[in-house]
Amino acid sequence: MRRIQENMHLEEEPRPVDYFELAAGTSTGGIIGILLFRFRMTATEAIETYDEIAKDVFKPKIYGFSIDFLPEKVSSFINNSKTVFQNSRFDGASLESAVHRVVEKHGLDKEDKRLRGDTLLQHPEAGKFKRHHEGQPRQITISIATRATSAAPTYFPEIKWPEGQKETLTFWDGGLLNNNPVDQLWYSRYDLVQPGEPDPEISCVISLGTGWIKADSPSNYWFNITGVLSTVVIFSTNTNAKAKDFTRHMTTLNNSEKYAKTKYVRFNPSLKNENIGLADYHKMDLLKSLAREYVNDPKTYQWIEKAVEAICPKSS
Repeated sequence: MRRIQENMHLEEEPRPVDYFELAAGTSTGGIIGILLFRFRMTATEAIETYDEIAKDVFKPKIYGFSIDFLPEKVSSFINNSKTVFQNSRFDGASLESAVHRVVEKHGLDKEDKRLRGDTLLQHPEAGKFKRHHEGQPRQITISIATRATSAAPTYFPEIKWPEGQKETLTFWDGGLLNNNPVDQLWYSRYDLVQPGEPDPEISCVISLGTGWIKADSPSNYWFNITGVLSTVVIFSTNTNAKAKDFTRHMTTLNNSEKYAKTKYVRFNPSLKNENIGLADYHKMDLLKSLAREYVNDPKTYQWIEKAVEAICPKSS
């Protein structure tokens, strides 16, 4: 977005919601998607806000009380031991509280700030969110949407919606099989046009990964049962495999006249031998350092330029 700002000679950092027609994400990506497209945040604002959310949500707790004052290995051991007795290490209430604070601070209007996390996901001034149900529209709140995309075995508990009704949907893993929802995003492009109209022209598809490590990197699981489950989930949520499949798909499409100019750019930094888990908020500075190193690499910079040129051609 900073390169777009430079390219367009803008005084302020541009907002992704003003430049992208479609966006998709699950788990961390789902939360960031809400920050960028529901609250119209800049990338910088979204990064700062996610930092705050992560610190609040992933602090080790016992019965709601933080044990972050203990040595890191001790607090992590105690927190991870919860999976022996329950399905998740973190509670949904902490996430909901964090969401309430975010909406109260960044809501688009007085109604947002009054209702906080109970405000509706849909908002006339924000990006539109896709619905996957028949009949009358059901109004989903930001808290429910955040809980649904964040639900994951050993991390956060499942959530049922709508509550108190006969027919409900159960969200128990926002990322299983679709942790990289690039296929869903690609086929959602038809939502940009009316039925019967020609396919929309797509200038660029940008995929953002959360980093990759070598397959033989050391693991620090405390419990074998948790390690086995996590390994299964890792295979089921392999974002790189999905990215490679989509790369092959786009390479084939680029050979056709219709999609010859469509660019596909995947950014995914190497984490080297650093095994950084979803809940490792204390490693955020390390993660940012690895990301900056990746972005500043000349090879990566070339792809950034390709993406920027596709989004906004250079002004004369």
